Amino acid sequence: MFKVTTAPKFTHPVTVFVPTDGGHVEQSFKATFLVEDVEKLSGIQDEGGQKAVLQRVVTHMDDLIGDEDQAVPYSDALRDQLIGLPYVRIALFRTYLDAVTKAKPGN
Repeated sequence: MFKVTTAPKFTHPVTVFVPTDGGHVEQSFKATFLVEDVEKLSGIQDEGGQKAVLQRVVTHMDDLIGDEDQAVPYSDALRDQLIGLPYVRIALFRTYLDAVTKAKPGN
């Protein structure tokens, strides 16, 4: 059986490789994504690229902390700030694509 939902969403961990002096540090947070129609996403990506797609599909982020290790609440402004970092943008985009295109092994 396949469940048909009107507004499918999912939450996945996002692994980010943050550049540091001489290497990278692996960090993670949780992101909630909206599953968007493929045709609509193609149009959004054609007009605004990955940033526009992520602004459309990322609806929430959890497990974010600030410089003083305090919890940072989600906002669209924070989402846009994080999408502006190349290593976060790549991690979010890969996580979304991997989640919505997952195939069974051997396919």
